[in-house]
Amino acid sequence: MMKKNLYTIIASLLFLVCLSLIACSNSDKVEISQVMDSRDHAISNRNIPEYSALIASDYRDHGHKKVDILAQMISLFDKFEQAEMTSYDRHIRQLNDVQAQCEQSYTLRVFADNQWRKIVQREQITLNKTSTGWKISSGL
Repeated sequence: MMKKNLYTIIASLLFLVCLSLIACSNSDKVEISQVMDSRDHAISNRNIPEYSALIASDYRDHGHKKVDILAQMISLFDKFEQAEMTSYDRHIRQLNDVQAQCEQSYTLRVFADNQWRKIVQREQITLNKTSTGWKISSGL
């Protein structure tokens, strides 16, 4: 009887631990999704300071640093009069407590020379959790 109660207590504790892990994970996924939505907003509004705030200061990807990513975005804004970005089919996978991957599709519409052009892509972005929240650390 005592052994059965001990198993019940252990099972209950494990269940509570699992629930708390799921709750943390869902909270992080919401924050990550907000970062990705903010990226769409920053691009659509041609807002470099807002875009910059979403990228980790130690961003590294295929030899590119944060400064390179910002220069690419400034160049895009210089070439096109307007830009509209929308993301969809987003899947967020948390790798550990401080790192996650976001895989999503996006449509980027740009306007120049009285004509809209559209780019549709699938991307995989890695984010790191910092003291100020989730930041994009690679994949742009």
